[in-house]
Amino acid sequence: MSIEDKSGSTGVVRGWGCTPTDESPPAAITSNDRSITKCWPNAFIKGWRRTALYAIIVVLMILVFLNIALTLWIIGTLRLSMKGIGPMKIVKDGIHLEGQAWILDNLVASSITSQMAQPITIRSHRNFTVLVHEPELLEQATFVIKRDGVEISGRTFEVRDAQGNSVFRASKDEVRVQANTMTVNGVGGLTVRNAVQAPHVRAPPGSDLVLESLTRRLDLQAPQSILFESRAGNIDIISHSDIKLNSVVGAIRINASNIIIGNLKEATIVNESPKNTWTKKVYQLCACATGKLFLAASDALCETQDEKVCR
Repeated sequence: MSIEDKSGSTGVVRGWGCTPTDESPPAAITSNDRSITKCWPNAFIKGWRRTALYAIIVVLMILVFLNIALTLWIIGTLRLSMKGIGPMKIVKDGIHLEGQAWILDNLVASSITSQMAQPITIRSHRNFTVLVHEPELLEQATFVIKRDGVEISGRTFEVRDAQGNSVFRASKDEVRVQANTMTVNGVGGLTVRNAVQAPHVRAPPGSDLVLESLTRRLDLQAPQSILFESRAGNIDIISHSDIKLNSVVGAIRINASNIIIGNLKEATIVNESPKNTWTKKVYQLCACATGKLFLAASDALCETQDEKVCR
């Protein structure tokens, strides 16, 4: 029996395949081909647009939930808040940071200060450079800390104390130390190649002051006067050769209660004096034409017959 005959006996209109229709199936289609045909559900066949819309809505809801979860994870990981990010808080004067900060490139700031009663530590695997530059000026000041040294470039370098007073100032023209004392510790002392200008040079308590020139001469110059003073000891001037005291305009004055000149040569007595022998312990100071001093008897002429005395 054909499909059309079966449908007529039952009163149901059946089409060929899975689609209801009044038309008769082709003669080539048999009952065996009908079992192979795949039939789709009615929900998909009747409302596939609605099903696609529902699928899109479900996918969008999944994406929204994923975005919310990812946002909450980022907020929890970075510790975002209304005041800042984690240990970094935005305050009125700038940024307040607690802990450590890693700067990968450049840091531009007007001031960097530490917390109250806390030290600040700046570390760098290579060089640490502080650069101060103004766009209108070609000159710039740099402060570079290397592994084996510190370099500072600029017009002047100045160090101030806690009160803001200048302690040390260095420039191309001069180096000025504005302190009560400048102490140099070490065996070598202070080496100066050209000149030193100082109002007062003194040694620490319990130490000697030595002014020494190893290969050349030592000059002390002043426009008014030079004072050598020892309040509790002696002043020794030792020279391998001559010691010369020259005064161009004034005089050389030696004021002391006792003036002792030792190791002076004694001239031979020209005329023997008949006086007592105790008078021979008193001499008179005589000078040669060359300027050398020698001793002569107190009652004799201030002359000598020995040429070696004035040589």
